[in-house]
Amino acid sequence: MIAATPESREISPAEALEAALDWWREAGVDSDYDDETVSWLAEPAEEQAVASPKPKKPPEEPQQSPLERAFEGTNPTALIGGLPEALPDTLEKFREWWMSEQTLSSSGPDRRLPPRGVEGAKLMVILPHPMESDTDALLSGAPGKFTDALLKAMGIEPHEAYLASALPAPLSLPDWTELAARGLGEVTRRHVALARPHRVISFDRSLAPLFGIQPKMAREPAVIEAGDRTLPLLLAPSLDELARSADRRRNFWNRWLEWTA
Repeated sequence: MIAATPESREISPAEALEAALDWWREAGVDSDYDDETVSWLAEPAEEQAVASPKPKKPPEEPQQSPLERAFEGTNPTALIGGLPEALPDTLEKFREWWMSEQTLSSSGPDRRLPPRGVEGAKLMVILPHPMESDTDALLSGAPGKFTDALLKAMGIEPHEAYLASALPAPLSLPDWTELAARGLGEVTRRHVALARPHRVISFDRSLAPLFGIQPKMAREPAVIEAGDRTLPLLLAPSLDELARSADRRRNFWNRWLEWTA
């Protein structure tokens, strides 16, 4: 006699899962491993993600030009030497003023060199500024020997030359156009007027703006208005260029002979 079987019924998915887990537990399996990593934290919705703002680059400080560094601490808009009527009216006063006037240079008296020579010299020599090798006087270093030989060949004795510079102390990469516009041209002309030379020669054509001469005309003989006098002016290559180039010395010599003929 066969016993009656219980009436069959459907098993829900939850019961089936629970039965499967019970079977694995009885078999001694209670953990599940996978080689692939799985994140248990929900990823934020893309539309809710907010990008952090990029850090702002701090503004760069403006770089100072060599001219600005040289005149640091002075009023950048001030006229060099002040108003023309305030400039010294004698050569003696000019020498004293040259060694102390703040608008001419930020360097103190220990780094400045005064002009040397006497009023009414046969030739006034203007350099851009004292050379690094100069110690107690203009052209007292190595270039001085070259200049002495050059003046001797030009027929100028040492006591017949008035040696001066456009600036009282060395300055790296000067902008002569800007310096002229700020008043250095007026200072240079006042210096020439007080020195009262017969002729003026500038050993560096870049000084042309101080005399109101366009760069394209720097190779031509010119004149300078100095007070009530008009003096012949010659712009020549720098002493360094003449010292290292025989061709430049030959060209300069020819121009000198034409200029003084």
